[in-house]
Amino acid sequence: MKKNFRFFDNRQKYLLFVTTTNEKNKIADNLKPIIQSVKPKHPALKIFDAGMGDGSLLMSVMRQCHQKLPNIPLLVSTKEISMEDVRLGLEKLPDRFVEHKNTVFVISNLNYAESTNLKSNNRFKQKKMNWKVVKLIGNSSLDFSAQLRRLNQEFLSKKWQVERNPKTGNPTYKEPSVIVIYRKDQEFVLKDVIPKKNNGKNYYDIIIASQPYRSRVTAEKKVKFVIEPMIKSLEKNGKLIVVHACGGDPANKIIKQVWPKENPFPSLYPAIIRYLKSNLSREILKEIKFHKSKKFKYMLRALPNEISGGIATSVIFSAWNAAVYVNQMTDEQIFKAEKSKNYQEIVQKIVNKHKGLYFNNELFVIQRK
Repeated sequence: MKKNFRFFDNRQKYLLFVTTTNEKNKIADNLKPIIQSVKPKHPALKIFDAGMGDGSLLMSVMRQCHQKLPNIPLLVSTKEISMEDVRLGLEKLPDRFVEHKNTVFVISNLNYAESTNLKSNNRFKQKKMNWKVVKLIGNSSLDFSAQLRRLNQEFLSKKWQVERNPKTGNPTYKEPSVIVIYRKDQEFVLKDVIPKKNNGKNYYDIIIASQPYRSRVTAEKKVKFVIEPMIKSLEKNGKLIVVHACGGDPANKIIKQVWPKENPFPSLYPAIIRYLKSNLSREILKEIKFHKSKKFKYMLRALPNEISGGIATSVIFSAWNAAVYVNQMTDEQIFKAEKSKNYQEIVQKIVNKHKGLYFNNELFVIQRK
């Protein structure tokens, strides 16, 4: 196995997990009260999603924003390095521009520390910045869909390429790229909201960081590479919402029985907050407030007769995939476990016992005062 293998980049497992669990919906349900409490400042409500994935969660958040503030301009910015995920997200976008006309949607392939500035910190790469503005023409989702599909063909395939970081081995962008999308008939109204090249810095009312890092990395790395840059990009009274898997559920029991020595979640909310309080500057600590964490569960999707009438092979397969995905087991570990076939009995037993399979997520909010 390659030393630089990153489990969350395993596309097939990700897509199967997304379609066989209701995690995205449950996260959206838990975000709704926070979205409802937001009080935006002129010129727009500003939302940042620190990793769009397939776009399901972000589209739900945009719907919630429209319900709460149907007439307020909306700036939605996000980052995503996977060209396939960008394509999936763009496919879900046309309806949003019909329902909420005065929307500006921005997506980049930049890393966490760069993505709220819309500027690469690598000055050589910044010279190659691809800044694409898409002014949607028309007033129907069919009109917008056709234009965004062209974007897939003409821009993404050439400008959203990935290479390995020579220091870490992690994937990074070959060339920095930013896409800015809005309706042409709303350009006059949105002129103070649309980000400009070389002047794209924004501070956000809501920042969503859902499963933004590998679970096994230290609290120090979680803070340094994700949480701290996001805190520094909060608007006054803005809220950073962090969601990550936390174990202590039947899916984690499967992992513990197959790999008894594994501890997939060594640095959760307490460790992260301890590190923040010990290492952030006094100035930043004075400006922020830590809210208590909460846990919520989501389920594996399965028909009742797939479980009660003897567990279907498809359920065993999807339960196993979801368990190893959430607990971030490597392909090498999975391959060895699947050789023995013992894992199937373990999955069947645990799914039977709980009449399904559920997973625990931890959510916490850091607010700028």
